[in-house]
Amino acid sequence: MTFNHFFNPYLVTPSSYRYLCTRIVLRKKSLITSDQYNRLLNMELSEFIRFIGESGYHEEVHTLLHSYPEIELIEQALTKNLAKTYRNILSIAPGGLHDLAERYFTRYDIENVMLILRGCQFQIPADKIRAVLIPAGILDPIKLDQLLALRSVTEIISHLSSWTGHDILSSRISGEYKRGTFASLENDLYIAYYSNLLTDAKSGYQGGDVIIPHLRFEIDIQNIRNIFRLRAGSNVRDITPYMIPGGYRTPNDFQRLYGVTDREEFVNELSNAGILALLTKALGTLRCDKSVCDTDAAEFIWSRWAAHKTPLNTIVIAVNTMLLHHLDGLARRHQFSVLPIISYLERKKYEVMNLRAIARGKQFGVSPDFIRQHLVI
Repeated sequence: MTFNHFFNPYLVTPSSYRYLCTRIVLRKKSLITSDQYNRLLNMELSEFIRFIGESGYHEEVHTLLHSYPEIELIEQALTKNLAKTYRNILSIAPGGLHDLAERYFTRYDIENVMLILRGCQFQIPADKIRAVLIPAGILDPIKLDQLLALRSVTEIISHLSSWTGHDILSSRISGEYKRGTFASLENDLYIAYYSNLLTDAKSGYQGGDVIIPHLRFEIDIQNIRNIFRLRAGSNVRDITPYMIPGGYRTPNDFQRLYGVTDREEFVNELSNAGILALLTKALGTLRCDKSVCDTDAAEFIWSRWAAHKTPLNTIVIAVNTMLLHHLDGLARRHQFSVLPIISYLERKKYEVMNLRAIARGKQFGVSPDFIRQHLVI
């Protein structure tokens, strides 16, 4: 055994990992179950707020009780609890597992920065933006609040000078801002994010190799979303610069699909690229119907494609649910890896997003069935 083996910063000892696994198992048991969601959906708003105050969010609710009105209190408590949970788990994650998990969750830095930039551009009130931020990356709630207080896109970018995505921001923002959109900028940030993360996963982190299949699956899903957005609202012919490399399907696979206008050819391309199977599963999840087949999915997706429309938001929710279940399955099979950490923290994130959706839905009198369609469980 070599000297470097003993001092490998990526090495995770069995005892340190057992401790982490025990904490994650206990925390997973406290997550809200499907049956509990059904009960929450049928509660009155006052009952729902009381449930949150008596649940795992009670500390944050009690601390903020006299600072915010009901719905804002819930949103603030959920956000603070989520940020605390991420930092607690990462603080006990050993060695390379900590580093790789932290890098994985920098995706939320991208999401939060883009929300803040768009909010600034369209002069959306800071409290409205704050309500949809996910404080799970390197940019903590204090930093996010500092960004929300700034009044111009230039100031925001200047304040992010030490952030990993700053070089891309500063080099691309001028042209993007003039066009009134940040879509290409956001795409470049995600291309860099996945490229760096795949490199990290292959570079020697213990258990890092097992996250690669999930990353490739995520990239395919992201590209499917991108190609529909481009089809619905863009006149570009070459979409390869907008596709994220590294997935199971190449940018050229998506380019071939993008140019198809014939239904039969479209369905064949979807099938050959393995995309139709994913969408069939998502549609079955959406309809709660295991009998949904490729023909059903093809008809539904073609109707959106031919009309130059993006997939319904409920399909996007179903795809997110499918991604989460895929991650859960990988985590169960690869327990000595970063996957259980990511699986739990992604579950926690969606719990907070679900509770936010239920709170807002109840506030505006939305039916339980409609709210349920927008939950990722």
